[in-house]
Amino acid sequence: MKNCKHFGDCGGCRFQDIPYKEQLALKQKQVEELAAAIGAQSLVKPIQSGKEWFYRGKMEFTFRQQEDIACGLYSRRTKGKVVDIEECLIFSQDAPVILKAIKEFIKQKGYSAYDKYKHKGFLRNLVLRETKFTNQIMLGIVTTSNNSLDKEEFIKILLGLKLKSKIVSIYWIVNDSWSDAVVFEKKELLRGEPFIQETLGDLKFKIGIDSFFQSNPRMIASFYEKIGQYANVTNEKNVLDIFCGLGSIGIFLADKAKYVWGVEIAPEAIDLARKNAELNGKENITFTASDARKFLNTQGVFHRNKTDLLVVNPPRCGLSNKILRAIFRLNPKEIIYSSCNPKALFSDLQELTKGYSLESIEPFDFFPHTPHLECLTFLKRI
Repeated sequence: MKNCKHFGDCGGCRFQDIPYKEQLALKQKQVEELAAAIGAQSLVKPIQSGKEWFYRGKMEFTFRQQEDIACGLYSRRTKGKVVDIEECLIFSQDAPVILKAIKEFIKQKGYSAYDKYKHKGFLRNLVLRETKFTNQIMLGIVTTSNNSLDKEEFIKILLGLKLKSKIVSIYWIVNDSWSDAVVFEKKELLRGEPFIQETLGDLKFKIGIDSFFQSNPRMIASFYEKIGQYANVTNEKNVLDIFCGLGSIGIFLADKAKYVWGVEIAPEAIDLARKNAELNGKENITFTASDARKFLNTQGVFHRNKTDLLVVNPPRCGLSNKILRAIFRLNPKEIIYSSCNPKALFSDLQELTKGYSLESIEPFDFFPHTPHLECLTFLKRI
C-alpha cells in the first residue's frame, strides 16, 4: 500500500493507512447511518469511486518560519507547525519539483515568512492548480506588501522546470489582511494566460486562480452524467442553479434543457461562468451575481411554480432556514441537492422531505484518503 512520506504528521490526509476498499466501506456506512436516521437507508446506492492518487485539482500550501522556511500543510500532531511538504500523492506528480524549486528560490532571496500573530513577514501561501485532462498548471505565490518579489527570476526558475504538465499561468497575489485564509486583495498575472482550461467530456471550462471548481476533475464527468440521469432534463424543462460557481452544472444541463438560470454571489465567478457558457456555445443560459437568499426572495417570484428543476450545491454549512423556506415558496417540481458535508445535507433533507419525496441518495468519493465525500440526492415534489 502506497503511503506519502509525510503521512501521520501532515494534516492533509488521514486515511492513507486504511486500504482503499475499506475507506469506501466506511464512507458508505456513514451515509447509510445518516440516511437511516431519516428513514431513507433503502435509497442509498453504492458509493462511486475513481482514481485514488493524484486526483486533486488544487492545493494551498502555507509558508512558515521554522528551522528554515517551511512550505506545506499544517501538522495534525503539533499545533501551529507546518509540515514542510516534499511530495503530495493526492495532488500532482509535479509537486515535488515545483516545491523544491520555490524553496531554493526563497532561500536564495532571503525572503521572510509571514507571522500571522505579529502580522509581519512576506511569504504567506502558495496556490497550485493542475488540470487533469489538459495537463496545465497555474501557480500563485501569495505575499504581503512588505517586500518586493523578484518577478523575472521567479518566472525564469519556474519555466525552466522539467514537468509532466505545463505551467501556463503564474500569478503574484498580495494579501495584507489579518485572515489566515488566502485573500485575493490584489493579483498580478506575471506570465501566461489568466485562466487554465479543463476539459470534461465534450465541455471546456476556464478556471481562475481564485475560482471554486470541484476538487476531483476526473470524477466530475460521471457525477454530471448522474445528475442528467436523475433529472431527465428535456427541452421543455426550466432549470434554476443556485450556488452555481463557474456554471459547470448549468452548462452541462443546458445541452438538453429549455433554459437554465445560474446564481452565484461572487461577481468574478459569474463573469467566468458567462465566458464558459460562450466557450461551449450555450445560448440558453443566463447568470446572475446575487446572494442565493436575496435572489430567491426577490427575483425568485418570477420563477415561482415555473421551475422544473432546482439545482443546489451549497457551501459545507448547508442551507439556512431562510433559504429552505424560500425553496418551498419557489415550489420547484424537482430538486438536485449535492453536498460535500453529508451531516449538513441530511439535516436539510429532513426539512425538504416535508414537501418533497426523496428518490435517491448516491455517495461519490471525491476525496480518497480523507474522511470527506460528496453526496448526490434527488427529490420530487409531493
